[in-house]
Amino acid sequence: MNAHLKSLRALILLASLSPLAAQAVVVPLSADTNVALPNVGAAQAINIRPATKALLAFDLSTLPGGITSSDIAKATLVFYVKTVPASGKIQASPVTQAWNETTVTAAPSQSAAAASSAVISRGNTYFALDVTHLVLDWVDIPASNKGLVLEPDSSTPAASITLDSKEAIQTSHPAYIEITLKGPAGAAGAKGDTGATGSQGPAGATGAKGDTGAKGDTGATGSKGDTGATGTFQTGTQAGQMLYWDGSAWITIAPGTHKQSLSYCNGVPTWGDCPILVGDDYLGGKVAYILQAGDPGYDAHVQHGLIAAPSDQSTHIGWGCDRTAISGAHGTAIGTGQQNTSAIKAGCLELGAARFATINGYNDWYLPSKDELKQLYVNRTAIGGFTDLSYWSSSEVINTLAWCQFFDNGLQSNCVKFGPMAVRAVRAF
Repeated sequence: MNAHLKSLRALILLASLSPLAAQAVVVPLSADTNVALPNVGAAQAINIRPATKALLAFDLSTLPGGITSSDIAKATLVFYVKTVPASGKIQASPVTQAWNETTVTAAPSQSAAAASSAVISRGNTYFALDVTHLVLDWVDIPASNKGLVLEPDSSTPAASITLDSKEAIQTSHPAYIEITLKGPAGAAGAKGDTGATGSQGPAGATGAKGDTGAKGDTGATGSKGDTGATGTFQTGTQAGQMLYWDGSAWITIAPGTHKQSLSYCNGVPTWGDCPILVGDDYLGGKVAYILQAGDPGYDAHVQHGLIAAPSDQSTHIGWGCDRTAISGAHGTAIGTGQQNTSAIKAGCLELGAARFATINGYNDWYLPSKDELKQLYVNRTAIGGFTDLSYWSSSEVINTLAWCQFFDNGLQSNCVKFGPMAVRAVRAF
């Protein structure tokens, strides 16, 4: 351990001995390297290139005892850029597989990018990256803290940047995470005295009333205009026809059948019930998707589709049964979510994303499949109530992974089952 890391650990110890107030705690590196063959764990520089990823791991045991994610206001990754062969941005993603700095030669598995930096264009300078979301997950689920990957951002794939490693003893600029803790609310200050009432100013003088003007002469009567042409009205061709004005022309409505009701549908008089539209309130929730030709269960004469619950059932829950394969829960297409959910409930007894109570009097809700969840994202504005969190589907990939939907960027990915995500239930109609 070099002198910089020793002093950094001393600073952390002093911070942990103070009462929990608004303060910054520095979390040091436990490992850093970049992926290369042969291993370069002892190198004094860490390279981030189009084909080279940097790996950083941090020791969160230095946080004061009893800290939870609710105590953290912000977490910032601070790193020292040594040289910039090609300017650009870098992005940070959580690592999902254990690795060792002295032996790693290939990139471990990772989740989707969670943060992106500003453009880095100069060396010998510190830069910062907001990693609050990552650190909150690590604090709540310590087993998920396998470090992070730094690589060129997808918007600047040719970026090339070199960082100081913790082995760079001469320059001593290792990366670290600065965590800002929330402090308790301060006591309310005393109420100040009421100020004296000011004296009333004098009333202004009333202005003089102007004279009434003289009445003007009556103008001459104009000549009578020509009589207009006799108007016409569209005639029908059969009994029961009706006309309505669409704003620019008269439109004919064909006669209905005996005892058929006329409905007003989006500005158009229509015989029978109005068609169901995405976003309508219907059968306990919001219409989320209408089956299209080619979808299982499609009927050209009767509308069928999906109804989304009016709000999320959870915003922070795991899929359930990590490392246990669930037979019958691998369907991804529209129409497979209900079977997936039944299989999960039968094969996984622990509390997870597929278990929720009766909603609005209906008990046939289920966790949507991968493709059904995609339609909820596509129609998220009409449905309403979604956040920018990631949402679980019922489609299992393997015994440790299931499909999830990122509502901040529209991407779908394989996510670790223990990861806390949001849930929005659906039912079929």
